Amino acid sequence: METEKSVGTILREARLAKGLSLAEVEKGTSIRSKYLEAVENDAYDITPGEVFVKGMIRNYGNYLGLDGPALVDLYKASAAGKSAEDVRSAGIREVEKVRLNIQLKDPRDIGSGTGRFEMPELPMKQIAMGAVAVFILAAGYFGIPKAIDYFSSLPKSEPKAEQQVEVPKAPVILDKVQVEMEAADQCWLEVTADGKEIFAGMLQAKDKKVYEAKDKLIIKYGNIGVMKITVNGEPVNLQGEHGVAVKTYTRLKQE
Repeated sequence: METEKSVGTILREARLAKGLSLAEVEKGTSIRSKYLEAVENDAYDITPGEVFVKGMIRNYGNYLGLDGPALVDLYKASAAGKSAEDVRSAGIREVEKVRLNIQLKDPRDIGSGTGRFEMPELPMKQIAMGAVAVFILAAGYFGIPKAIDYFSSLPKSEPKAEQQVEVPKAPVILDKVQVEMEAADQCWLEVTADGKEIFAGMLQAKDKKVYEAKDKLIIKYGNIGVMKITVNGEPVNLQGEHGVAVKTYTRLKQE
């Protein structure tokens, strides 16, 4: 019985049949030649990782006009010692979900932070005036004219201008989810928009990408620590994150 060809052999024979060099494939797929050569030789131990391997096989196969997902199934079957059919229906496990939810503070809470009405504090000058008035009135009938003269001579305070409070605008309800990113170094990327894969390849340093979906974006990062990411206009704090990560981004919905 003839031994089934390996994934690397299938890819190498397809590339040679098309008369393509590894350098030409690198330019067309954004996958470095050394990784392409490693995949062709089934030397997966020198590749960046499992997520990279599957993405490279799919992207490389599609570039050569082959069935990329079928080659990934063949690779997974070979690695697990099973037939390709046994693993063909295995889905992608999402390891982390990120939901965006922007809440607007009630305008009544502006200032105090409680939303409750609070009695304003009286100025010390007015308190002192009240105390003096009580004292003079208590002194007797003959002290009243002097008290009246005293209060008449006090300078009148100018009314304070009414403080303008700016009420925040209601949030814009987005009809899509948008992710903008910039790589500081090499990072493998695989992007699925609303269930359809739209990109799989390597980003180089200073590469910028923008991806959109109607409801959901699932993005697999090979090295998330080198990425600068903005989701629906809001920067994402990636402090402490590094290595392989899978993120799910959804659009802001009306509650």
